[in-house]
Amino acid sequence: MAKRLLLIAALSLAVGVAFLLTACRSDSTHGASRTLFVQTHGSRLFLAGRPFRFVGANVSVMYRDEDRARMPETLRQASQAGIRVVRVWASGEGGPGDVGPVADLADWPRTHPLRWAPGKWNEEALVHLDNVIAEAAHNKLLVQPCLANWLRDTGGVTQYLRWAGIMDAADDKFPFGINPERAMLFYTNDETRRLYREQLEKLATRRNTVTGTLYRDDPNIFGWELMNEAQAVTSRWAERRAWIAEMSAYLKSLDPNHLIAPGDWGYRTAAERREWLRDHQLPNIDYCDVHIYPRDDANSFVDSPRALGEFIDNRAAAAFALGKPLVFGEFGMGVEGYNGFSHVEWYRAYFEGNVRAGTGGAIFWILTPDPARGYGVTYATDRDRGVLAEVTRASQMFATLAGADPPERLTDPTRHLVPHQFVWSRAGNDEATLLQVIYREDKSILYRFKPQMAASERFEKVGGGPGYIWGFGVGHLEYVVPARADRRRVSQLVVRAHIQPVPPIDAKSEDIKTRVTLFVNGSDCGSRLIPVEPAGQPFIQEWRIDKLFIRLRAMRGRPIAIRFSVTPESDWLYGVNISNWPEGYEAHDAKPVEVEVRR
Repeated sequence: MAKRLLLIAALSLAVGVAFLLTACRSDSTHGASRTLFVQTHGSRLFLAGRPFRFVGANVSVMYRDEDRARMPETLRQASQAGIRVVRVWASGEGGPGDVGPVADLADWPRTHPLRWAPGKWNEEALVHLDNVIAEAAHNKLLVQPCLANWLRDTGGVTQYLRWAGIMDAADDKFPFGINPERAMLFYTNDETRRLYREQLEKLATRRNTVTGTLYRDDPNIFGWELMNEAQAVTSRWAERRAWIAEMSAYLKSLDPNHLIAPGDWGYRTAAERREWLRDHQLPNIDYCDVHIYPRDDANSFVDSPRALGEFIDNRAAAAFALGKPLVFGEFGMGVEGYNGFSHVEWYRAYFEGNVRAGTGGAIFWILTPDPARGYGVTYATDRDRGVLAEVTRASQMFATLAGADPPERLTDPTRHLVPHQFVWSRAGNDEATLLQVIYREDKSILYRFKPQMAASERFEKVGGGPGYIWGFGVGHLEYVVPARADRRRVSQLVVRAHIQPVPPIDAKSEDIKTRVTLFVNGSDCGSRLIPVEPAGQPFIQEWRIDKLFIRLRAMRGRPIAIRFSVTPESDWLYGVNISNWPEGYEAHDAKPVEVEVRR
């Protein structure tokens, strides 16, 4: 019996040692092969141990029958133009009778989805994806699969929600046919999350029928994008972030080899920028992603090639603040150009802006054999020869500057905090700033301003009209108390203002506040957190200031600058609206902005 136990122990030891040696050998081999995959180091991408920067293209190869048939030609043309990465749709939910696009119907036929219904995968479409990855590798192209779509073109989140029994997220009364409040349920619904995890597992663990390689082990895949243009309603960003955290962690557990981007497309405002940074700061997110369509996205204020360069700089600086690379995933421009600049000039600005800003890659929309496709860049005719020449030139610039450090102007985390601002000012003697001045018997002075008497403004958006003035986001409104000829004792300044937030159009008023800081001649005099006021009940903010140098300035009759500011560091970034009193409110001659100089 003892001998038998000894034999079992010896065999167990031998098996354990063999297993350990095999595991070590496997880990060592796996570690060595990791250099074949695209990796990150700080704000740079690396491939095969070398810095990697690239021109990329979305390619029309997945859905239309003609595009699928010409897939090998499209990928060959991409490679010949100098493109190194192609972005493809590795998604598609439901068939012809399910959720579909609201426009460009011919570009998005519902005949080759990846999944017809829960539990019913489309093997024919998956085999086509296998062929795309294999053909891309044959042409020395890397593939970036996009795993879902916020938009309805491919079914997207609204089809997931229908499968979960939520039928009203797809609604043609809303922009893009999506009710955003209902679509947000995609991020939190148990069934949609389960179905999406199935999508991740299906692809990460799939064995390519052409190459025999598991997707997770295939270095020809650049990385995964969780969703195309994942949206979130203002004040509900935490729901999207929790989903990104969950799904990126799950995908990384299935596939530790490939990079992951969330795909939440970008930001337009300082408040959205803050949330974009938090999304990309998650531990399993490896690189940052942005999209831009200058003609369609008026709220990004990209109306010239120069403005496009500033847009690129701002997003690159945000990514560098996180120490992560930035890849522009989509840029589109029609053949007619925009705002007096040609098609080619816009593409040149896009590529050169990315090269100068130090981004990892610049992908455009969309390489296609079809000259009629919206925003298409076609190789099938000579029409886009100039754009393709810019693609080739940009690929050479990226290759030459692959190892270049990001420019110093974009690596200061205290700069580029606000995407865009409008600025205006008035001369000191402008009649529009003339205010009411009341000298009181107690030797105090009361200065009364109407809202539109501001001397200057700087905000992300600006506007106003009779009886009101507003600025959205981060910035300031400034009023100026004019100089006096006399000198007098001053014990205190009191500043009062009727201030409200400026809510985003998709926000509920009860969810919005703004943090307004008063600066008097540049001195911080404290902030107020201001909610949206109930109807007919104005909230009047008051600051009492007894700082010596401010009092001395008032004593001497010097001009006093009163600035209501929303700073980039504030917790609530929703602007300033100064307006007359609501109808029916008894103000007793008080004005919406008053400065009292007390003796």
